[in-house]
Amino acid sequence: MKHANATILIVEDDAAVRQTLSDILELNGFRPIVAANGIEGLEAAKCEAPALILTDVSMPGMTGFELLETFRADPDLRSIPVIIISAKVDRAATRQGMELGAADFITKPFTESEVIHSVATRLDQKELLDELDAFAHTVAHDLKNPLCALNGRIILAQMTLDEGNTDELRRHLAEATVASERLSAIIDELLLLSGVRRQHVPLRTLDMTAIVDEALERAASTLQQHPATLHRPEGWPVAVGHAPWVVHIWVNYITNAAKYAGPNADITLGSQRSADETRVRYWVEDHGPGLDAAGCAKMFVPFTRISTVRATGHGLGLSIVRRIAEKLGGGVGVESTPGRGSRFWFELPASTQARFSS
Repeated sequence: MKHANATILIVEDDAAVRQTLSDILELNGFRPIVAANGIEGLEAAKCEAPALILTDVSMPGMTGFELLETFRADPDLRSIPVIIISAKVDRAATRQGMELGAADFITKPFTESEVIHSVATRLDQKELLDELDAFAHTVAHDLKNPLCALNGRIILAQMTLDEGNTDELRRHLAEATVASERLSAIIDELLLLSGVRRQHVPLRTLDMTAIVDEALERAASTLQQHPATLHRPEGWPVAVGHAPWVVHIWVNYITNAAKYAGPNADITLGSQRSADETRVRYWVEDHGPGLDAAGCAKMFVPFTRISTVRATGHGLGLSIVRRIAEKLGGGVGVESTPGRGSRFWFELPASTQARFSS
């Protein structure tokens, strides 16, 4: 299931109903947590930060509507979708819940399909809204800096032109070109991210040798600016995926290694099939300064969290790499030790038709 292991808070004073909802959610891959009343529910929401909340209306101490009103007044809780489950079916109660910001209203008795459909739909909606917020922040933050640099260099170039200083003019134009290229790269990344979200691509057997060749061609400009020695194997375990997206992963890893592993970096590309033969792990390894645990934790943040957790030079690119790998049924990660370098890896489903290609 798409939202497997998502934490769902159930706030319900009827023990039987509470258990039924918990069983339904658990059987469908969610992680339910329960509270017997509104006061317990508020504390659980603050401690657990659930992805979604299911709440009854009529409860002792704090009603579901009062709980919902409290959530909406709390900046840390207001964005959590709340579904009201109640025996009340009158329009006034429904209207009150919706005016307080309820995401949906389910009446008792309910069916398993009603609950799961409502939960999945609201989680999808929240994911989309979170992504729109992150997209807006990225456009405002990441595009603003190179745009300001470009504008500033053009102004300086105009002033230098009036003074007849050709050397300074060339320098300003060169810096303007760099800013323009950065703008173009960010726009390309955002378009790729949008495509990864919307497109459903068939998984095909990958020619990893050709894919790495293309990645190195695309990384050539960076490798000229940051010379590095690359080592690559003669062959690769065979995986399935979508070649254009996998090229992007390799380009990101290789260029990051060249830029951040220090001068004349020594970079090794490698791979290994998992012991159970179901996955293939590919990696880019360097012998640069490495990362501590806190630095590793900032890598691969979901795109929806990029505005709050940003790793200098890595944020948007690695969040896209994560999205690609997960969309293809794989995963990503980093292994690093300060002073001993880093290994950035991604995994893809192994091919069932071939094991190794050269």
